[in-house]
Amino acid sequence: MVGSLMPIPIDDYNNLKEYYDFQRKKEYNREQLRTAIDELEKRLGTTVYMSFDEIWSRIEEKDYQDAPKDWVPKEDKWRIQGE
Repeated sequence: MVGSLMPIPIDDYNNLKEYYDFQRKKEYNREQLRTAIDELEKRLGTTVYMSFDEIWSRIEEKDYQDAPKDWVPKEDKWRIQGE
């Protein structure tokens, strides 16, 4: 079900746990960056010079932060069934 817009079935998650854990970690960091950009723009009252994609492309995997245990992705496709 990779690429589905529905939550990840628990059996699929268990079979591909490493893959899904990394994708969810990546999504957590993408959400954090979006939030930071939105906050900065709100505080400055202007648009940030670089786009989300430009900033994201400069972030290295080694710098990704782990998501808190209780984090639930905004996008259904990265949620685990039951979240």
